[in-house]
Amino acid sequence: MELSPNIIQKECNPDHPPGTICIASGELSRYPSFPDSLVNLLRPKGTTIEWHCGLNVAANFNAGIRQMVGDWVWIMGDDHQFEPNLLLRLLDRNIDIVVPLVVRRQPPFIPVLFREPLNDTPLGQFPPHHWHELPAHGLYEVYTAGSAGMLIRKHVLDAMEDPWFELGRMGKDLTNEDTYFCKKAQAGGFKIYADCDTQMVHWTPVGLFPARTTEGWTVGLVVGDHCQVVLPHDILKQWAARIKEESKEQFTVAQVKGGK
Repeated sequence: MELSPNIIQKECNPDHPPGTICIASGELSRYPSFPDSLVNLLRPKGTTIEWHCGLNVAANFNAGIRQMVGDWVWIMGDDHQFEPNLLLRLLDRNIDIVVPLVVRRQPPFIPVLFREPLNDTPLGQFPPHHWHELPAHGLYEVYTAGSAGMLIRKHVLDAMEDPWFELGRMGKDLTNEDTYFCKKAQAGGFKIYADCDTQMVHWTPVGLFPARTTEGWTVGLVVGDHCQVVLPHDILKQWAARIKEESKEQFTVAQVKGGK
C-alpha cells in the first residue's frame, strides 16, 4: 500500500540520496504516536513510503523492498515513536546496516541486540546484549538486531536473494524474520551496528491496577504476562501536583479570555 504524498509532508534536502521507508502493520496503526512521528519525520527529498498490511511481517517487508526506490530502505513496524531527525542521523553513519537502540517489549526489557550463538545455545535463542555492555555514544557492532528502525543500504539487498526476510529458516529452529535477515547479511560479509546516539520508543500495552502497600493505596502496572511494577507514592504525588498547577494555569487563561 502506498501512502498519498499529502500524508507525509516533512521533506528536507540534506546531503543524502533518497530512499524508501518500509512499514509493516496490521490493517490499522495500533498507536497514534506512530503516524504522528511519521508525519513529522525529516527525510531526503524524493523519499517514498511503502506501507504494507497483513499478519505476515516478513511478507510485508519483502513486498516493500520489491517496490523500493533510491539507495536505502528504512524498515519498522507501527508500534514505535521517534524524533524527527532520527532517519537523517542514521543516514549520517553511512554504513551497511544500522539500527537505533530499541527496548524489547517483554521483561527483562533488554536492548533488541544479540550476539552470535554458541554451540550450546538452544535452537532459536541468541545470547542478548545487556545495557551495561553498550557504550554511551557511538556505534556498537552486533551479530543480529531487531528490525525496528533498521536502515539497510541497497547494495546489501542487491547482494542477497529475494525473499530477504523469512520465518523459521535458520537450520531447524524457528526464528524471527529480522534474525534470519541479519544472519544472511553476516554470511554475505556485511556488518550490523547499533547506533548508541539514537533511540526509538517501542510501545507496548500496559494494564493498571490498584495496589495496596504499607504506605497505603497506589497504582501498579502490568507489562506483558509476568511483570508487575508498583509505582512509588512520591511519583503519584508529583503527578497530582503537576496536574493541579496545569489546571490553575488553564483556569487563569479562561478567565482572561472571558474578560473576568
